Amino acid sequence: MRLPVSLVLVLSVGSALAQKPLPRLELGAGLFALSAPDYRGSNESSSYLLPAPYIKYRGERLRVDEGAQGVIFESDDLLFTLSGNLSPPADEDTPEREGMDELDAIIEIGPALNYRFSRRQRSAWWIDLPLRYAYTVNGDLDNIGWVFQPRLSWRKPARRLGEWKLRFNVGPLYASDEHHAYFYSVDDEDSTPSRPAFEADAGFSGYRTEFTYSRRIGQYWLGGFLRYDDLGNSEIEDSPLVSDNGSWTGGIALAWVFHEI
Repeated sequence: MRLPVSLVLVLSVGSALAQKPLPRLELGAGLFALSAPDYRGSNESSSYLLPAPYIKYRGERLRVDEGAQGVIFESDDLLFTLSGNLSPPADEDTPEREGMDELDAIIEIGPALNYRFSRRQRSAWWIDLPLRYAYTVNGDLDNIGWVFQPRLSWRKPARRLGEWKLRFNVGPLYASDEHHAYFYSVDDEDSTPSRPAFEADAGFSGYRTEFTYSRRIGQYWLGGFLRYDDLGNSEIEDSPLVSDNGSWTGGIALAWVFHEI
C-alpha cells in the first residue's frame, strides 16, 4: 500500500522535528482564548480573545515557560524556585458584587519547593509546595495576603521539539484572611437583604485540579489548560459572594515561532 505524498511529508517533518533538541530561546506571537469565572465561586464567567507574545527561555537560573521561574537551587530530584503568576481583573458587571469595589488584576510571587519522588521512563511524579504573596495591580501594589497550594503533580516533559509536554496537578488551597477577605468578605455598608455581611477567615480554600498541554508543530506552538475548582467545605463556602461551589476554567493558545537559538 502506498501512502499519499502529503502524508509522507507530514510524517517526515514530524520525525525530523522530534530529533531536534529544545532551543535555549524561542520568540513568537499568537492568540490566547480564555474562559473563566469572574472569580473562584462566581456563577458568572467571562471569555477573552487576546494577542499574546510567545517567549520560551531555558537558562540555568532563569526559565520562562508556564510563567517565569528563577532557580535558586536544583539537584536531581529537588528544585527550589522563585516564581510569579498574573490573573486578569474580574468583570465589573458581576451580579454578586453589584455596588461593591471592583476586583483588580492580581500578581502573585513567591518561593516553591518541588520534590520528585517517582521517576518513569518518560514522566515523573512530583510534590509541589508553592507559597505566593498576592498584590493588586491598580497603580499601587497593595498586598492582599498569601496563597499556599500543595499539590501532587504528574509531569511528562518535552525533551525535544515536536514532543507533547503534559502536566496533571491536584491538591488543596489555603489562604490568609486578607486574601479571602479581598474576594469574599462583605462589609456592613455593602450588605443587602440578599447579601448579608460576612467576614472571611484564613484557612482551607477548596481543591484544585488542573491539566495542561503544549507542543511545537513545525514553526507553530499549541498549548492550553483545563482547571476545576471545588470550594466545598472551605472557609469561604458560606460567603454570599459564592454562588457556585464548582467552576471550570479553560484556555487555549496558538503561536507562530519566528525566532529561536
